[in-house]
Amino acid sequence: MSNKQPNVSVVVKKDEPIERALRRFKRLCQHAGITKLVKSKRYYEKPSDARRREVRKQLRNRRRAERKAQERMQRKLSRARKQRRTARGPAPAAKAPAPPASAESAPATAATASGAQA
Repeated sequence: MSNKQPNVSVVVKKDEPIERALRRFKRLCQHAGITKLVKSKRYYEKPSDARRREVRKQLRNRRRAERKAQERMQRKLSRARKQRRTARGPAPAAKAPAPPASAESAPATAATASGAQA
């Protein structure tokens, strides 16, 4: 931010409620960065602390940008997969499971051969 102090003014219109004009003024102050400037100048901040804060802010922004890029890539890949699926046509039907083996064709186990009943 430059050394020039921001200048914001609001002209209250005829029959305009003061609350609305105040809201407009607050919005303009936030847009001009006055509220941020006032909060930062409220207390003295050592230059080393200011540098550390700025580095952390840059790191946070970089991580957020990487995360957003990763999310965009995931959306792009899933969209491409979806388009490939629809381009191939409907998925082939799964094979029907084999019918269960009948008791006649199944080999006799030791328990059934000895005549033990469950």
